[in-house]
Amino acid sequence: LDGGVDIKHPAFKGHKITYRSFYLKGQAIGAIGHGTAVANVMTGNKKWGGLLPSADLFAANVFHLRTKGRHKGKARASAKSILLALNWISKQKVDVINISIGGSYNSLIAHAIEQASKRGIILIASAGNSGPFTKKKSFPAAYDQAIAIAATNQFGNTAKFSSAGNYVEFAAPGVKIWTAVPGGGKAMSGTSFSAPIISSYVALASKQHGLKDLKSVRRFLLTRTKHGEKSAWNKYNGWGIVQTKPAC
Repeated sequence: LDGGVDIKHPAFKGHKITYRSFYLKGQAIGAIGHGTAVANVMTGNKKWGGLLPSADLFAANVFHLRTKGRHKGKARASAKSILLALNWISKQKVDVINISIGGSYNSLIAHAIEQASKRGIILIASAGNSGPFTKKKSFPAAYDQAIAIAATNQFGNTAKFSSAGNYVEFAAPGVKIWTAVPGGGKAMSGTSFSAPIISSYVALASKQHGLKDLKSVRRFLLTRTKHGEKSAWNKYNGWGIVQTKPAC
């Protein structure tokens, strides 16, 4: 669940992507760069990488362009679009939903997230890019039924932009991640790119280890941090950086 995806990009050639947009009537689609980049972190042909090259991807665009006010021309995701997208993806019998977007609390979206979780879908979300001193929570990452992922740099330290808070659970690389963008490739940074790394790992683990619910996934990820179940939690990278194995 993200922005638009350039499904004609060479990264996705010969690959199965089911794509739908949920911007509303009379609106124009928002930019497709971010959604394309996040999608390619998770999947794509072998030439372009993608952690799970043989996985099927259901991609939902929830962004449209603003037509009025001082933010005219900038992309925005409406609550209605997010609700429609969550409902559609939930019906596709997916194991994991990656959500690399953030905003304020919304009771309707909170309910939709809860319902998706009750169906056994694991929701992974980016923790946000407001830095370590922010007091603002980023939703949907901060909903109880979502697993919030912070970003680390190439030295294993929390990225300077990564949001901190009591909702952060785990961390993964999120600085200078090479991925596809319309017209080519680019190194991208943000918790938007650490979240799909964990989403890919969880999707694989769900198949290999039979993980069925949020509790089992959280426990699984905890045992894959550097210090395992002896990890100490902190508000910057949660229980720590998830240590993925070569199978992913």
